[in-house]
Amino acid sequence: MTNPYMGESTARGTVQLPYPLRAVTAEVAGDFTLPDYQPEIKRLLRIGVNLLPPDPDQAGGDLTGRMDYSVLYVGGDGGIYCAPLSTEYRLEIPTEGNTGSLPAAMGEPSVCLCDLSSEVPAGRVVSPRRLHIRCKVKGRVRAYGECPLGPWSTDGEDDPTVETLTAEVPVGRLYRALSEPLMLEDDIILSPAEGEMRVICAEGQVMMTEASPAAGTVTCRGEVTVKLTLCPADTVGDLLAEITESAPAEKQAPQLTILKRKIPFSQTVGVEGVTSACAATARGYCSEITVQMDEGRIHPEVGVVTEVRAQRNQAVTCVADLYSTRREEACRYAAYPAEVALRALNGNFTLSDSLPLADVGIDPAARVVDVTATATPEELTADPDKGRCLLTGKCRCHLLLLKENEYTTAELELPFRYEFDDLTLLRDAPTVNRDPDTPPAFDGSMEVVNCRARMDGERVGIDAELAVSLRTHAPAPFTALSDVGYGGEVTRRRGEYVICFPAPTDTLWSVAKRYHAPMAGLTAANNLAPGGQLDGAESLEGIKYLIV
Repeated sequence: MTNPYMGESTARGTVQLPYPLRAVTAEVAGDFTLPDYQPEIKRLLRIGVNLLPPDPDQAGGDLTGRMDYSVLYVGGDGGIYCAPLSTEYRLEIPTEGNTGSLPAAMGEPSVCLCDLSSEVPAGRVVSPRRLHIRCKVKGRVRAYGECPLGPWSTDGEDDPTVETLTAEVPVGRLYRALSEPLMLEDDIILSPAEGEMRVICAEGQVMMTEASPAAGTVTCRGEVTVKLTLCPADTVGDLLAEITESAPAEKQAPQLTILKRKIPFSQTVGVEGVTSACAATARGYCSEITVQMDEGRIHPEVGVVTEVRAQRNQAVTCVADLYSTRREEACRYAAYPAEVALRALNGNFTLSDSLPLADVGIDPAARVVDVTATATPEELTADPDKGRCLLTGKCRCHLLLLKENEYTTAELELPFRYEFDDLTLLRDAPTVNRDPDTPPAFDGSMEVVNCRARMDGERVGIDAELAVSLRTHAPAPFTALSDVGYGGEVTRRRGEYVICFPAPTDTLWSVAKRYHAPMAGLTAANNLAPGGQLDGAESLEGIKYLIV
């Protein structure tokens, strides 16, 4: 059997099966007190959230991880500040009723994927130095466990009178690993004309461009976009202008500057079981970021954690059926809801769209100072005739606006479409047990690594660069023997011949099993060529009767 999308054949052993997909949510809420060095809060502007993946060893039970908030606010002195805060999320994974139609021998989850997203955090100032933050975290959890093929009763093992029908089925196998943080550094020299600056907020977005598997490793390449929000160091919003006889005091809003810097990196992640025959995708997370300033120089340090997902197809040998030539048997079968791997990719695309200002409540006189965005993939559709996939979802943008020395915010939502080739979806692709009309499934994420907003008359436009980390797969169920019991002896009369006229649905195997006939004797008596697919319709092509 030749299949370019398959790896090597393996002996009959275990198969990796998926647990039913789980969509879980958690309400994360808590009170936070600002550090002593942070000014008091006068008004909240926005709260960003960065979700880090759960520990890879948490294959079963609840999934926990860290979530970081960046709270942008107006201080009591009128300046703009950002408070970095952290907490923990916990996603409770229900265990009861989570087996679906899986075989009874299914093992505990050994690989667990969790694609995270969150709603916009809601914040409330409790006191000048204390705030309450509530955020809903969503997770799409897909877990995989090992399931043995068999075992069946050993009563007939090594019995020469037992005829066995084996089959090779292509099934997918998934691997996952999470790296240790990779620390990156850079130096940014500010122009002397800009004067002394203060870093208000530092954020990092990771775009992976390549994931190359080898024996036991995956080499990942990408870049981190570091975004720094700056303002003049001596600017304080509500310092009163010097009062003169001709002019009253006015408040001057801090003038913010957005500075972006890209830092390329490469990291090799160890992934047990991965070979060069695998396809891999990777996603990067900004685990930490610190900034030091010294005489017109900004020195950011960024920690990047890389999550790798790799997959391949392999031909697994299973026992499809058996019978005994001397004893009656009772066979039991199990359905194995396996998957086949389709494609793993890293890519990027640009989203450009606009909305009327009135639809999102933006005053035409306002100016966009900064924009942050998140993207959530929602649906994957495929065209098996063209071998194309279309991924759709929504991109949520949060705008920071300035009008008449007053900062305000606005939110808008835009749909996106990402189309890519997947030739494994073609109807004539040689993946034996996949239904081309069954839509593929996906897991992965999208990261908005760069985003800017523009005022265009009565409309506001968004130009965003999105990084894609995606894995596609499809159901490929098969049925195999799970158990067999043996009964009494088969009664035969010496010298007896039976003439069988096969029905249209008969195969060589079904006839031999019905009459408990040795396969070698049956093929010899009827001058049939040995081998071939015994349970295929072509096994009796042109045969009108058989001597059994």
